[in-house]
Amino acid sequence: MHYFFGDVLIKKRRIGSKLSRDQKIQLVNTLIHSRMDYCNGILAGIDKCDLARLQKVQNSAVWFIYNKQERRGVTELRKKLHFLPVEARIKFKICVLVYKCVYETAPHYLRDLIQKRVPKPQTPRQNEDTTMLELDHKLKLMNTRRSAFQVVGPRHWNSLPRKLREVDSEDTFKSQLKTHLFKEFYEDASTKT
Repeated sequence: MHYFFGDVLIKKRRIGSKLSRDQKIQLVNTLIHSRMDYCNGILAGIDKCDLARLQKVQNSAVWFIYNKQERRGVTELRKKLHFLPVEARIKFKICVLVYKCVYETAPHYLRDLIQKRVPKPQTPRQNEDTTMLELDHKLKLMNTRRSAFQVVGPRHWNSLPRKLREVDSEDTFKSQLKTHLFKEFYEDASTKT
């Protein structure tokens, strides 16, 4: 997969000087992001090294768009383009799939993998949020299953703000989720440093 992206970027550089920025963005979305996003939910729990390789591909695409030779400041350029980093794109895909499961628009084989949390009468304050999902602790303990949808999906879903989990329109959810992830991966990261 990494080699495909590299070949595409090399070919794009040859024609890059003849294209406008908007055309370059469209080219990157068509050739890079569409392939990167296709079934990227299976990349949940991917090794950091492999994640870094995919991020390098996206970074190269950003440098192509801006005709940059030096390899600094790519985060700010990605922010200007409103491109989520690869890790956030994966989380976005997982959360959208979980949303479809929760609101019963996903296929049954996916819906059967997650369960809504049932409130417990002993501790009502802690469990009154019915938008939370049960975590599958058995699978969580098995190292080979840490990237399974029924583990990663509820973990990502439960980490979202309650107001976002309660949105009842899929389009609105996607829009607000992208905004939330944008802040989480860009603005929160800048305050940590």
